[in-house]
Amino acid sequence: MLIVISMLCVVNGQAQTPSILLLSPDSAYKTKDGLFMLHADGAIGSNVLDNRFMKKSFFGGHIDRTHIANLKDDMRDQNRAGFFLNGGLDVLNFRDTIFNHPHWGIRVGVSTNYHASMSFGRDLFSLIYQGNNQFRNDTANLGPLYYQFQSWQKIGLGFFNKHTLSSLSISLVEGQSYQSLMLSDAGLYTSPSGDSLALYYQGDYWRSDTTKTGPMNGSGMGAALDLEYNLPLADHQGVISIAVYDAGFMIWNRMSEHFEFDSLTTWKGVDANDIFSLAGDSLDLPALTDTLEYAVNKSVYVAPLPMSIHLRYVRHFGRGNFYEAGLSMWPNKASVPRVHAGLTHFIHQNLFVSERITYGGYSRFGLGAEISWMPCGTWLFRLGTHHIGGFTSGRAYGRDLYFTLAKSF
Repeated sequence: MLIVISMLCVVNGQAQTPSILLLSPDSAYKTKDGLFMLHADGAIGSNVLDNRFMKKSFFGGHIDRTHIANLKDDMRDQNRAGFFLNGGLDVLNFRDTIFNHPHWGIRVGVSTNYHASMSFGRDLFSLIYQGNNQFRNDTANLGPLYYQFQSWQKIGLGFFNKHTLSSLSISLVEGQSYQSLMLSDAGLYTSPSGDSLALYYQGDYWRSDTTKTGPMNGSGMGAALDLEYNLPLADHQGVISIAVYDAGFMIWNRMSEHFEFDSLTTWKGVDANDIFSLAGDSLDLPALTDTLEYAVNKSVYVAPLPMSIHLRYVRHFGRGNFYEAGLSMWPNKASVPRVHAGLTHFIHQNLFVSERITYGGYSRFGLGAEISWMPCGTWLFRLGTHHIGGFTSGRAYGRDLYFTLAKSF
């Protein structure tokens, strides 16, 4: 579906403090002056659009009718898809203190972030990929439809606890781009003879200043709060973590636009048969949009950032091994809570291997793995995924990758 493709092609995943830093017996990094942590986290997923569809949509290729039909048959009335990509650098200062408290240090960080989410119906997918001929003397329901894309950069300053790595940071947020479409009700009626169309639509579309492009372009300014609280268990054999990222807002400048849709538009005397069918690799849409009715105004408006909430329970068992369970939430109309459980095994010389199972977010079930290595307490290498199948099977419904490279100094 073109609108899904365009949403996903626009390019939260901020990860909590790696478990190995919280539970490893090697805490030599805490005796150093500071710690650099370079991190990145990216994912794409859907509960109905598989990786084969995503790959051909991005890189080209024929999507056969059988594949489209199978995807459509597997869809619910409302379906979800999402994408996020984050990257940044955090610096923790263990040497200096803050507020004359020896256990508190200063933390600074910079990051760039991209997040998109979408909730769409079965009829919209079918209309675009299978045409409207099937809807003769019937109405294709195009709503409710929800789509949002947001990109932003952050510069943050805060403090952290040197023993638990709990932290609180306040960030200046620079807006890069924003789009939000909400159609509460929409439909397309095709006449029995295919010689007329009727489109009704009701909703809103917001977008940021289109004259500005690229990171930190000045189209929006805001603030965000990032919190991570790590509570060691009473027997010091584990930890409970609570994290909230990007709890904040963005003020988009006065050149931002707001479109309001609430109308009924008809076209008569046209060849309406399969007017929304794909022709080759592109959507052959006639210039009917010129007659759509909407009101638009430019003004400053405020929008929340795509906040995420993470809960995690981690506990030791055996020598160096630990298990964990957790819950992550992205509060929007397209995502569902993501739950995960996993085991981490001590291999050799601060080398750990983990396996995990997840469900939710924007995707379905996933089997994941992670490898972490912290030699001499001065370096940390961490690489993992929640969806191994995303890299091996076109039938999987998502793929993701995250890594951390840290160095104490």
